[in-house]
Amino acid sequence: MSGFYLLDVPEFAPLAQAVANDARCKVHGVVAGYRFVEFDREITIRRKDTGLKEAVWFGCLTAGLDGKIAAFTSEEIRLVSTNEPI
Repeated sequence: MSGFYLLDVPEFAPLAQAVANDARCKVHGVVAGYRFVEFDREITIRRKDTGLKEAVWFGCLTAGLDGKIAAFTSEEIRLVSTNEPI
């Protein structure tokens, strides 16, 4: 499995909630101020589902990613596992 880290701050809480509703994701508890969002194969996150403003949206992966970015636009992010082709 792959995943990404989210800083545990109120600005990213809507993103954590949105991915928690996706059966392919598992949002782990807070460790050292970060949440790890684990996913299998591929996920697409739509900004409209999170309610994030663009400035926060474009910073949501800055805490780290164990996977590949297949697409990252102002409207959606598509992430794939490290063992999946893009």
